Amino acid sequence: MPAFFPVTLSSLKADTIIGCDIYLLVSDNGRSNHVLYCKGDTAFENEKRELLVRKNINRLFVSNEDQKKYSEYLEANLQHILSDEKIQPEEKAKIVYSTATTMLHDVFQEPVHKNIVRSQTFAYNMIDYILRDGRAAYNLLKITSHDYYTYTHSVNVATIGSLFARNIGLNEKDMKSFCTGMLLHDLGKTRISPSILNKKGQLTEEEFEKIKMHPEMGANILRESGSGFKDEYIVILQHHENCDGSGYPYGLKKEETHYIARLVHIIDIYDALTTRRSYSPPQKPFDSLKLMKNEMSNFVDQAMLKSFIKFLGGHRG
Repeated sequence: MPAFFPVTLSSLKADTIIGCDIYLLVSDNGRSNHVLYCKGDTAFENEKRELLVRKNINRLFVSNEDQKKYSEYLEANLQHILSDEKIQPEEKAKIVYSTATTMLHDVFQEPVHKNIVRSQTFAYNMIDYILRDGRAAYNLLKITSHDYYTYTHSVNVATIGSLFARNIGLNEKDMKSFCTGMLLHDLGKTRISPSILNKKGQLTEEEFEKIKMHPEMGANILRESGSGFKDEYIVILQHHENCDGSGYPYGLKKEETHYIARLVHIIDIYDALTTRRSYSPPQKPFDSLKLMKNEMSNFVDQAMLKSFIKFLGGHRG
């Protein structure tokens, strides 16, 4: 028997083809069964939707086998979903995060033009949502993942980074460009062996030299994709530069780097410290920030770190 996962009626737009079968959970003589309500290759008609609304049914189901198809539907209809005032803020945040995670998984599996452009479309929709919804910061920060994968880490960095960028007054145009850059900041890691990326012990000097190549590799992938991006390169190339010039790939000092790269550097470190890695357990946010302040004072922009700590304090309940 197929397993199912729940979806909300509010995430399904009337008169659209969802692309996967939709089921109801029906009880009969004490037994619960998933009953087909709408086939994936037919339109989810408004009459079908309104019937569920009248019956106060908001919980539907999709087969686990169709999870990717459902995620693709959410991505294609994200702008509509995020502008729908009937959808609860908490539900919107979950949709944003799950859509980003699935989309970036595809990007890192196959970093080609069509997937990279998907990241830009998503970034623009997410920034519109953040600028429109005053509760976006709280709801998004609440659901960021604590398990580290390259793509979930990239979603976390883009989510936290975009919220912080808004907090310090970045304009909409820059937020959209840099959100795309944050989603793709570790793109170059797709050209590094997983045995190095997931190694539990200390990296050899040769292995670390390969790791240090990923910013330039990411920029090369972006160029090869023919995406036409410009500002996004700043985030990809400079997110590992340290303020004292000890970072990589170019050994730039604070005054030689873009302020958005310094912002991403802080969040990149913070998320890496607070998520579960193959070689280390997650640290608590307070301990991570303390470590960054006391032991990485030469690496990160301290004035920006102070603002980041204040920002987190206002939203981490």
